[in-house]
Amino acid sequence: MDRHQKVSPATVFYVYAREDEPLRDELSKHMSNLVRQGLIKEWYDQQILAGTDKTSTIDKHFQDASVILLLVSPDFLASDYCYSVEMQRALERHHAGNACVIPLILRPVDWRGIPLADLQYLPRDAKPVTTWTNRDAAFLDIVDGIRNIIENMNTLAVQTPSVPLPSVWNIPYPRNLFFTGREDLFVSLVSSLQVDQIAALTQVQAISGLRGVGKTQIAVEYAYRYHSFYQAVFWAQAETYESLVSSFVTIAQLLNLPGKNARDQALVVKAVIEWMQTHTAWLLILDNSDDLGMAKAFIPPVFGGHPPDNTGTSYGPTGTPY
Repeated sequence: MDRHQKVSPATVFYVYAREDEPLRDELSKHMSNLVRQGLIKEWYDQQILAGTDKTSTIDKHFQDASVILLLVSPDFLASDYCYSVEMQRALERHHAGNACVIPLILRPVDWRGIPLADLQYLPRDAKPVTTWTNRDAAFLDIVDGIRNIIENMNTLAVQTPSVPLPSVWNIPYPRNLFFTGREDLFVSLVSSLQVDQIAALTQVQAISGLRGVGKTQIAVEYAYRYHSFYQAVFWAQAETYESLVSSFVTIAQLLNLPGKNARDQALVVKAVIEWMQTHTAWLLILDNSDDLGMAKAFIPPVFGGHPPDNTGTSYGPTGTPY
């Protein structure tokens, strides 16, 4: 991004329990440099003016926010409003790709198992702010993470795609302009899937166990970021054998294969696999593929594309699950 190109400041919305106001105030002080530099503008409910309708004001600022900070603590999780209302609404905006939601772990709390698996936690390693020896260092770590996210968002905001999407394309999600993935992972994927295609044919790579960024989001971002490498991009739901068959029937329709309407769906699946064996420059993403043994029945033994990974995310044109 041209450093002289102006972008609007990102509106940051705080979701927090009343008991955590002192920590929110400390964080706000550390965010002041981002405010002065025009990168962000903050909003939280204490800014509501007297005589203003509280509910409608909060709703408006919530919907306008491009960054939503969830200040996670025991009181946050214990609050029905924070957990069941505001957090759920934030997750809806996150999954719709129109807001970046960041959980900040303020105090030690059992947060595992809450529905935030696709999100990037701060501070690093999800270490609670109050457990740091130097609390200023903890808040600085948060601010650095938010700065990186905002700068990435601004870069994406001014980018214009120069290459249209492939004509054969069934990714079911829009590109998430608030995606904050790991660049090292994308470098590794591109290196494996594009550079050394012969080696990639014999390798199996998995994006599993990554905390703080969802595997599905990584696959979606890869497809959008590197779509120019492919002439066809396929998405298949791989939770069950039945969902894979259904997805391959859809792919057959996309490709307009001669056997696309066969009553025997096994023949339709076979037709898709044969197409993959005889074509190059395709990407196949298997989402939620936890059973690699089952998935292998849908991967051509010889292909010119990239197939999927054994953890439930993706594959593609060199034949490497990733």
